[in-house]
Amino acid sequence: MSWKEDFKRAKSASIVDVVQRNGFNLNQESSVNWRGIEHDSFVVNARENTFYWNSRQQHGDPIDFMMSVVGVESMQDAVKLLNDPSLSRAEVVQHKTEPFQYKARNSKDFTRANDYLTIARGLNPQLIATLHQKGFIQQNQNGDVVFVWAKSGRRVGAATQGTTIDYDQNGRRGTFKRVMKNSEQDFGFNFSIGKPEQMLVFEAPIDALSYLSTHPETNNTMFLSMDGLKPVTVTKGIQYMYDLTGNVPSSIGFGVDNDAAGHMFFDRMIKQHQFVVQETGEVLPYFNLMPHDRQIPQDRVTILHSVAKTVGVDWRDLAAVEKAETNFSRKRELANGFDFQGGFIGESDNIDEPYTGTQYADRATKIATTMKLVTKEDTPNFELLIRRLQPGMVDDFRSKLAGKISSYAQQFRKGYEPTTHPIKDWNDDLKSMRAESLSEVLSRRVYTKDNQQVVVDRTPNSDGTTHYQAINRFDQTIGFFEADSPQEMAYLIKTYGYNAVDKQDERAMGAKVEPTSLRSKAQPRQQTQPAQRALAR
Repeated sequence: MSWKEDFKRAKSASIVDVVQRNGFNLNQESSVNWRGIEHDSFVVNARENTFYWNSRQQHGDPIDFMMSVVGVESMQDAVKLLNDPSLSRAEVVQHKTEPFQYKARNSKDFTRANDYLTIARGLNPQLIATLHQKGFIQQNQNGDVVFVWAKSGRRVGAATQGTTIDYDQNGRRGTFKRVMKNSEQDFGFNFSIGKPEQMLVFEAPIDALSYLSTHPETNNTMFLSMDGLKPVTVTKGIQYMYDLTGNVPSSIGFGVDNDAAGHMFFDRMIKQHQFVVQETGEVLPYFNLMPHDRQIPQDRVTILHSVAKTVGVDWRDLAAVEKAETNFSRKRELANGFDFQGGFIGESDNIDEPYTGTQYADRATKIATTMKLVTKEDTPNFELLIRRLQPGMVDDFRSKLAGKISSYAQQFRKGYEPTTHPIKDWNDDLKSMRAESLSEVLSRRVYTKDNQQVVVDRTPNSDGTTHYQAINRFDQTIGFFEADSPQEMAYLIKTYGYNAVDKQDERAMGAKVEPTSLRSKAQPRQQTQPAQRALAR
C-alpha cells in the first residue's frame, strides 16, 4: 500500500482497541463513550474514534494517542504500528463544517462585560476599552463577554465567556466558557501591539490580557490564545503572522499555566512541534513564559533542606529534579513531556494520590542518595542520575530531561519563590498583585440597601488563601454571597446587589428558597452611591 493508504488505515484503527492494548483499562459508559478506570479524566469517543485526556489537555485520533501518550517518536512508526492487521477498524464519522457566522447580538451597553473583566478579573480598564473600541471584545445580548477571532480583517470565530457567577450550574469555575459554533478550527483570539516581531501564546484570552495588564511595556508582539493546549493552533498562528507581516516570529513565548499539563505541553512543543524556517533552516526559538516558574511550596523546601543536609547534596539540585519531574504536584502526576512511565521512584510517583506520612521525605532521600553517587565537585551528573533512576529511558529523552533539570538547578541557585499558595496562571498573578489593597477597601466599608447593612467578612483558609462573605451586619447567620477573591466579591456587589442571596447558604439555614433558575438569571441592578465609591477607590 502507499503511504497515503497506510495513513488512512492507521487513523481508522479502533481507538478503543488501541487504548486497551496499550495498558489502559476502560469502563464503557454508553454505546459511544468509554472512560479510564485508573484515570477518570481519560475519555474515549468510539463514534468519532478519538480520545480526550482532560487533565493533561491531550486529545486526538489513534495516531495522536500513539505519539503523545504511548511515546512513539515518529508519525511513520505510529502509522506502522497502527496498521497491525490484528487491530479492529472503526468507521470514522466525518463532520461537515459549515462557514462561520457571527450570530451573537452585540449589545450597545458594554457595562456588564467591562465590570466582569476589570473588576472580577482585574484587567487593565484602558486595555479593555481599546480592544472593545476596535471590535475585538464585545458584550452579547445576555451580558456575556465575546472574544472575537479576527483574521485579516474578518471574523472567523469567537469564544464566549459567561459573566454570571453560579457554582451550582457552572461547577468549580463559576462561569461558563464555550467556542462559538463553526469557528475556524485550530485558530483563536488574537491581537497585536505595535509591529509584531515576537509571538506570545496563552491558553485563554483572559490569560493573554492579564499578562499584558502586568507587562504594559510589551511592544511589537502578537498575542494568541489557543482556547486550550493545541499545537496546531500555534502552527497556524505562525503562518498567520507571516501572512500579515511577511516574517515569521523571531521567537515564541509560551505563557501557559504553570501546572502539569502546561509543562507537558511546552516540553512536547519542543520535542515534537518545533518550527523550522524554510528560507534559513533555523529552528524557531521557543521560550518558557509560565508565571512564577521558580516558586517552590514552603513545606517542600523544609523537607528538601533536611534531606539534602543529611545525605550531603545541594537541596536546590534535589528541588530541580522534582520540579522537572512533577512540578511539585500534590498528586505526584508527571509534569513533563518525555514519556517515561512510573516516575523516578517506581510506584511512589505518578499515581494521582497525595503523599501521606513520610512518603515524600522517603522519596527525596532515595533520589538524594543516588544523586550523591553521581556528584563530583558539588556538581551532579544529571544524565547519569536519570540513567540510574530510569534505566529504560531513550537517549534523546534522557538528554532533554537532564537539560531541564540542570536549567532549574541553575535558576534555583539564583533565587526561588517560597510559597504556601502557588500561582498557576497569569490571571492569578494579576489578581494576587492587587488583592491586598482591594481586600482592605472592601472590608472597611459598610454597604446599605433597602434598610439593610452589609459588611464583607474575611476568613483565612488553611491553605493560606482567604474566603470572602457578604453578610448582614446585625445578623451574621445568613450569607448573602461568597467569593474566593476580593475581585470576585467586588464584582458580586457591583453586579447583583445585596439581594443575590447564596441559595446554598439559605438551604443550610432552613430559609425559604426561591427557584434556583432565578439565581442564574440575575441581572445587573443600580447600586447605591457608597458601593460605587468603594469600588472606585
